[in-house]
This record gives sequence, C-alpha cells and structure tokens, in this order.
Amino acid sequence: MIEIPLRRSGYGTVRLAESRLWETYGSIGLLSTGRGLAPWPYARWDRAARRSLTRADVTVPGWLVHLHRARGGVLPSFLLVVPCPTRGDLAADLAALAAVPAARVREELEQWFPQGIPAEVRPLYADPPTRLAELCDVLPRYRRAALAPYEASLRVAAEEDILLRARILATQGPERLLGSLRGLRLSRHGDVLRLHGAGTPGRTAVADVSRLVLVPLVFGRGAPYAATAPDGTTAVAYRAEGAAVLLGETRPPGRRDTGAEPGPGDRLEILLGRSRAGVVRGLVAPTTTSDLAAALGLAPSTVSEHLAALVAAGVVRRRREGVRVLYELDGPGVALLRHMDDRRRVNAPDT
Repeated sequence: MIEIPLRRSGYGTVRLAESRLWETYGSIGLLSTGRGLAPWPYARWDRAARRSLTRADVTVPGWLVHLHRARGGVLPSFLLVVPCPTRGDLAADLAALAAVPAARVREELEQWFPQGIPAEVRPLYADPPTRLAELCDVLPRYRRAALAPYEASLRVAAEEDILLRARILATQGPERLLGSLRGLRLSRHGDVLRLHGAGTPGRTAVADVSRLVLVPLVFGRGAPYAATAPDGTTAVAYRAEGAAVLLGETRPPGRRDTGAEPGPGDRLEILLGRSRAGVVRGLVAPTTTSDLAAALGLAPSTVSEHLAALVAAGVVRRRREGVRVLYELDGPGVALLRHMDDRRRVNAPDT
C-alpha cells in the first residue's frame, strides 16, 4: 500500500502517460498467472501469444514469472521505471532499468520475501546487473512476438482512454478522476490518500508528491503497479477501457470478414451469422463501435447496424461515459452467449 499525504501537496500535478514497459509487464503477468486459462477478453490473445513465443523461442525469465505469481500480479518498484508523460519510449525505459543499483534490487527483494529469497528468485538476488541486462534483452523480443500484431490497437486504446480521463480531470477534478479508474483501489483517511494493493509489502509513505502519473494499461487486469521516482513523481497503473481490441483473430490490413458463412458447428454463428456473432462475443467487455470494428475487421457502419439490431432486441445495452458511447451485453445477451457459445464460459459483464 502506498500512502500519499494530501495536506502538504494535494495531488501534486496529475498527469496521464503511456508506458510500453508497464504494458509489456502486464501482458507477461497475464500469461504467468493465467496458466493458459486467461479470461475474456484476453483468451484468444493468450493462445496466439503462447504459440508465437514458442515459434520465436522467447522465454521469460523464471524469476519474473515467480514475482508476478508471488503477490497476485504486483511487481517490485525497481522493475517499474516511472513513465514520462511526454515520452513512452521503451528503449529509454530499458536503459533506466538496466541502471538500477544492485543494492536497491536486493533491499526490495528482502522486503518482499522476509522469510528468505525463493529459489526461483535467487539468480536475480545473486547478480542483479546480469539478470536485469538479460531482461532488457528479452523484453523487446517478447514484445515483437506477443504484442506486435496488436501494437496499433494497443496504442489507440491507451490514447483514447487518456483523452477520456483528461476530460474528467479538466471538468470534474482529480478526486472524480481517481474514482473513475478501474482496477485501482483507493481510500482516503483524513489527509492521506491510500493506494491499496500497490507498492512493496506493508505501507510505503511518499513524503512529498511532486507529480502523480496515471498509467492506463490494456493488460491492466491484476496489475496494480506503482512506483515512485527520487523527485517525488509517483506513477500508478489502472485498467484502461478498450481491452476488446484484443478480441478476434488479427487480420492483414485491408482484409474484411464478410460474415456470410457460419463456422462449421458454431451454434451462435448459425443462429446470428458470423459477423453478428462476432459482435456479440466482442461485447463481453464494454467497448465502442470503432474499437469493436477495428478488433473484428469490420466496417464501422456494419458494426453499427448489428448493434442497433441487438439493442432493439434487448441483447445489448448502451451507455454514455464522458464523450464515448459504450456497448455491452445485457442480461439476455449474457444468457445467449452462455448457452450458445460452446467454446468458452461467459460470466456477467463487469458494470
């Protein structure tokens, strides 16, 4: 838990920034903790990423996998370079990561594992510079194998989320902004803002926050990352909207799925047609028309027609959030997908 005093500095200067490094960690955490059973909307990406990583012969260090599993997705702050709001450069972040002092690495690991360093993490504890250098070599190769097909979609999702949060910040203030963030547990006790589930074990008090940086992550499910720089800049991750960009198979630019013929034995596609079935599957997580069209490889006008029919039928509902209109499955839509889609188990959408 991280504690931020509000009396002295308020929230500091609130900014929003992308971080390719943090997003990469988030995706690794999903692979590490999901163990091949990733939830919607990550399931198809999970399968494709595992195949691609095997073909590319990319292996994530075992100590990083263990750190993800040890505390439910939280990572030690020495791995989390605080993002710069004006730069989302992975190479610069990796250079800063490689320069982390060995003493800091060992100190944080001892805080994490007061009963003794686990065998899986001992290589990192014994030789931090070498292990961090190896990690900096692996991460770009991992990203090319697992995330490159989704690079443009991930960036669009992060940028759209930043625009949405910036509007909330400008019109309603920082407290309303913090209250709107998914995957971030906050509480306020007097003049102290507490970020639960983030940081090192126990309580970490930040003496003076010069800047609070909020980092949207498409892979933010179960990734409560937080870190503080020496100048007082504190960065905290939250779950971005638009994770539906990971739904469906990626297609080469220019190719469209006409949706004319249902897949063999696919009951949902036989009932609705391939395109409309894809729209229903894509709405387990709230998303916009444009995000869904990009994810499915369909024209926005086609997706709009399907959505209008599904809303009229009571299968889908829509709601406005800031400047965006979000669509998601309503109760009958969840029931339809649960009973007609043999390929996955579907839970009620997160509202």
